[in-house]
Amino acid sequence: MKLSISHIAQKYFYITAATLLVSALPGTAQVNNNPATGVNLITNGGFENGSAPWKIPANTAEVVHGVAHTGNYSLYYSNQDRNQYKLFTQPLKLQPGDVIEMSAWVKGENLGSGRGAGFFAESHGNSKFLGGAYPRTSKGTFDWTQIKANYTVPPAAQSTTFGLYFERTVTGQAWFDDVSVTIIAKPAAIESYLVVPHYRGMVKTDDHTPWKYALTIRPQSDWAAGDITIKNTLIDAQGKVLLHKEISVAAHAGDTGITITPPQNLAVGEYTLTQTITDSNGKVQLTQQSPIRVVAQMPKVYIDPEGFTVVNGQRFFPMGVYLGGTGDTDDANLQQIKEGGFNTVLTYSYGKGKGPEEYLNRAQQHDLKVIYSIKDMYPGIGNYGDEALDIATQYVKELKDKPALLAWYTNDELHPEWLDKLEKTYKMVTRLDANHPAFQVLSEKGNIEKYYDVTDTLGLDPYPVGNPDLTITSTYTGFVKDAVCGARGIWMVPQIMDWAVYRKNQKPHPPTLDDMRNQAYQSIISGATGLIWYSYYDLRYKQYPREQNLDMDLFAQRWKDVTAMAKEIDQITPAILANKKVLLDVPAKAEVEVGAWQQGDKLALLFANPYYDTKSITFALPQGWKMNDADQGQIKSTFANGKATFTLPSVGSGVFYLVKGPM
Repeated sequence: MKLSISHIAQKYFYITAATLLVSALPGTAQVNNNPATGVNLITNGGFENGSAPWKIPANTAEVVHGVAHTGNYSLYYSNQDRNQYKLFTQPLKLQPGDVIEMSAWVKGENLGSGRGAGFFAESHGNSKFLGGAYPRTSKGTFDWTQIKANYTVPPAAQSTTFGLYFERTVTGQAWFDDVSVTIIAKPAAIESYLVVPHYRGMVKTDDHTPWKYALTIRPQSDWAAGDITIKNTLIDAQGKVLLHKEISVAAHAGDTGITITPPQNLAVGEYTLTQTITDSNGKVQLTQQSPIRVVAQMPKVYIDPEGFTVVNGQRFFPMGVYLGGTGDTDDANLQQIKEGGFNTVLTYSYGKGKGPEEYLNRAQQHDLKVIYSIKDMYPGIGNYGDEALDIATQYVKELKDKPALLAWYTNDELHPEWLDKLEKTYKMVTRLDANHPAFQVLSEKGNIEKYYDVTDTLGLDPYPVGNPDLTITSTYTGFVKDAVCGARGIWMVPQIMDWAVYRKNQKPHPPTLDDMRNQAYQSIISGATGLIWYSYYDLRYKQYPREQNLDMDLFAQRWKDVTAMAKEIDQITPAILANKKVLLDVPAKAEVEVGAWQQGDKLALLFANPYYDTKSITFALPQGWKMNDADQGQIKSTFANGKATFTLPSVGSGVFYLVKGPM
């Protein structure tokens, strides 16, 4: 189930193998010197030395003697006000990519009205919330119980905080003791990703574009002075070496890259490109193999070099929606979805649902594309055992030629420990079906790049409505964009469901038309090349427990807003697909998201204010463009001193058109 709670500018400077020129991102190289694995990053986790250095609001929690898991002291908190929400925190010294294990012992008394007492970790960067981990805890009365959870620090994180707390609305008493946070894994010293050829290593016979790798280098404290050595070797199916290039790169911290001139006139067929990277000590840090597939023509459906989906030679923007049971796939629902402005559907019920061919045929009749789910076909999920991959294989064989098929849904939030199984499924899909990409949705923000080689499109599910603002939509889209290096599709999963359907005691906040429009515009501005909304079936329910709160009148009301949003986005997709972007000189810390696409003789400025109050942004208009109408939709503008100021209301969004001519 898709439920989980700043852009980093990727600037890759490529090295031409023929000239061995090296470039790196600007900045001072720094050695990775954060704490070693196994060291407790929490100071005074047993509270034997009082409350320092914990940050504890006055008149809330206190250190007490005589109740402890070990030692003599613990942190005690009693709360009888379900509206009070307090946190007891410490900052953590971490870097993006660090994987931590968190642990605390908790004793509870009469904890109720929520998820209990426990801990969390949260990260922030560029004044934005970047996500966190919030493991579930026990309610009621219980003796000392250990809570453990892992967390990966997301990209762009500048600070990470650990905290003890009661979930919102929780009352009762709790004691906390023996708190620890340890680094259990650090990001790899060197990471390398084949970004050209970008789609499954496919190269057309007439395409002589240089091949490119994107690298991230994190110098280690024990590295000697010297260079990193990168060996690249191409062999054919018979093992004959067709290319060998060795490149030396200075061991500067940051993002860099290499370019390789491929052999000319490669015949149609399968090849293997092997890369071995050795650090300045002569130790091999990375060895990897990438398939190179020379083809006479590209597949029926694939992802192009700009991350867009191509269907039968034409770019396609998936505007999709998650469906519920097989009943959602009947003709009436599919027709309603198509008329509502959507072109794609994804349902968990197929899968192993009855009549998958008939489902795909119905979708085709209603001119809808299908992302077909095999995301549960792994050993240990549901009732699947070791036969899971064989079952998924059979579905791919039987359905791969259906005209309605758009992609295979191979992962729904499976964590990195599943990567070996995800890789097997991805290799099976690529082996059996060259004509349809694989799609995965993740919830962990810090591990996105780990999935790079096991999928063709990636997405995250921010679900921001219910938070104080909607900013994580653009932040999460930026995470995916950075992780895929421009070489994968980005199909984000925005929110049309109400969190109150899933959370007991959650105040209902069904996403409004403005909430939904805002998510769409934020996602597109930040790089999304498809939107698969979650979820159609949840629109029918008012609150938790949803099965007891079916409300079809509510569905009709909300569906009207959903379709208004979808049809509005449909109007701008031709400009998005043409992708004639115009750079804007916007303030570095602007609170309003904005992007510009040329659309015929107009320039479409897309705006999104992710905050629940009025916000403005000021910048100089691109040369050769001017405003004809000062107010357009929700967007109001003024012009002074050579710059335009655009003002948007609470979660306002939309398109503001400029026309050609001097201002």
